[in-house]
Amino acid sequence: MKNNILNRLAGIIVVAMVALFVIPMSAKAAGEPQVSFTSTWCEYKGSTFIVARNNGSLGNQVNSFNWNITEQAVRLDTGAVVLNYNESRKNITDPIYVNTSTFGEDQKVFLSIIISCPELNYSYTVNFTIKNDKNIGDAVDLVAPSSTVLCNGQNNGTIDAYSNELGELAKATVKAFTPAGYMYACDGAVSYNYQLDYSNKSGLLCLQLPEGVQASNRNYKLLAIGQGGVIALYDDLDLNPNTITANVNFNGFAFSILYAETGAAPVAVGTPANLQNASGSVTGVTPALPVLTNAKFVEAPQGAQCMNTFAAFTPLGYRGIKTYNLVLNGVNYNAKNGIVTMNVPAGYTDYKLITVDGKGTVAVLDDMDALPGTATFAVNFNGYAVELIGR
Repeated sequence: MKNNILNRLAGIIVVAMVALFVIPMSAKAAGEPQVSFTSTWCEYKGSTFIVARNNGSLGNQVNSFNWNITEQAVRLDTGAVVLNYNESRKNITDPIYVNTSTFGEDQKVFLSIIISCPELNYSYTVNFTIKNDKNIGDAVDLVAPSSTVLCNGQNNGTIDAYSNELGELAKATVKAFTPAGYMYACDGAVSYNYQLDYSNKSGLLCLQLPEGVQASNRNYKLLAIGQGGVIALYDDLDLNPNTITANVNFNGFAFSILYAETGAAPVAVGTPANLQNASGSVTGVTPALPVLTNAKFVEAPQGAQCMNTFAAFTPLGYRGIKTYNLVLNGVNYNAKNGIVTMNVPAGYTDYKLITVDGKGTVAVLDDMDALPGTATFAVNFNGYAVELIGR
């Protein structure tokens, strides 16, 4: 995010970021998923938290299953692990908190949260880049001023968009007008020069979706609350899973972002994939190349150097999906030369794997199978850090 949004709001509006007490939406439309997580951040009693919530429709019924929670945080400057927490629980309908204030004022930290249920074959993974304990890279923001032609016909001031907790009346309004099958994701405000006025705001508005809301298997809508509680609902006009673009026209400043899963159940994007036998699924592979049956992809955040390398070698049009340790016979640093197959999330038409060995040597590998739900790669490197990318 461009700036610390809390500083941007200072002196303009008092916002009670007590998101710990927000009641999740509970629409009960047919076909809505059992589990659907979003993550956001809040300030509470002087501490900054990441809060993950299940917005799925079945509520307490999912508490009959065993859930695993992993929280890992790594300093981007040194690669030091500053949080490594694992928990098993039943009550997954209770919010999950990560207190980021413990990371310190000046530490840039990469935080990964994984919430999984093997019995449901479901896993949710979200990553945050935390600049310090008061500035978390998860907020609604304009993609770029030049991408927005929002105007009120008179005001030529700077257009702003940022996270902004709605009041109780506005929350009730959002709940009443949320379409069937959609769920609440987050709130925000759009204004001129950070002044929350009720002037008419019309034109194209392109917003960055918060990291904790983004998913390739979701549709989004923008619900705007105008003066007097007048509601306007706008479809997402772009195909970018990281943004929402709406052609808005309303008198006001408050909005909520809503989402719906594209299927009856969410794609198991974060399910750690054990290696599958690639026999019969690989085309054009030299028979002499062995299948690495003792290899395993284990979801894991990577250090700053690896993440920068992945970004530098990601081909145009592709985006990072997930990072893993590729382990062979339970060992990270050893020669891996052969065929590996992994489960991959839906929502992409093409996959590649980026590998980085202990000396920084990089390889970008093509998916060699045409089967839905899997990707197969011919690997040859000494190391473990890999990233799955797709388009």
